[in-house]
Amino acid sequence: MPNYYDTAAQLNEYLVFHYGNDASVLPWDFGPVEALGFHKRLAGWVDKNRLHSGSRALDLGCAVGRISLELTRLCESVVGVDYSTTFIEAAKKIRESGLVTFQLTREGNLGTSAQVRLPSELGRERISFCQGDAENLPDSLGKFDVVIMANLLDRVAHPRNVLRRLRDITQPGAQVIICSPFTWWDEFTQPEERLGGFIRDGKDITSMDTVAELLEADFRQTRIGDEPFLIRQHERKFFMSVACVGAWTRR
Repeated sequence: MPNYYDTAAQLNEYLVFHYGNDASVLPWDFGPVEALGFHKRLAGWVDKNRLHSGSRALDLGCAVGRISLELTRLCESVVGVDYSTTFIEAAKKIRESGLVTFQLTREGNLGTSAQVRLPSELGRERISFCQGDAENLPDSLGKFDVVIMANLLDRVAHPRNVLRRLRDITQPGAQVIICSPFTWWDEFTQPEERLGGFIRDGKDITSMDTVAELLEADFRQTRIGDEPFLIRQHERKFFMSVACVGAWTRR
């Protein structure tokens, strides 16, 4: 897998995306406000009424860790795993200090530095972050009651391998939340490995169709929907996507 995310520019974009307040991400009185607050909204897909004391959560493809932190509101312990060493090192520093510093780029080299202090109610001490490959998770991670995969499947070489591993890392009754805009790039996933976006036997196949098909034997789908998100590149340029989100329960 390429180290596309191991750059200073990508790290800063993701720090703003994960930890910037609404005005930092979208500094205008107009625009797609519904796309703000993505990480809190996605964590809200977890049904807290089905969790028990001692519940464990896995944030697979955690980037710089915002969803991991949100999951501490729901679970006793959280593990965040990402392929990017740069992202994981940043997440560890945030966990230790409770502070996030990033640059809000205006134009070119113009911009201002901003710092955010994490809310005290987030259980930073109950998170562990580690660098890892979603296709080859170690057995030592154990089993989880919640697994969230946010914008991961279209950034791995063999997404089917990631999905097939879910049975091994979840407890019976576990909740699995899978979210992706399914923006397939050759740099990450070759066409023959993609889950959807093609015609098979005269039928349009979407990526979420294939996800549901692969999980059907071991998981029951409970919900499907859409969640928009917005990434700021600079004051006048943004990337907005609409992720397809599905929720499953381990049989």
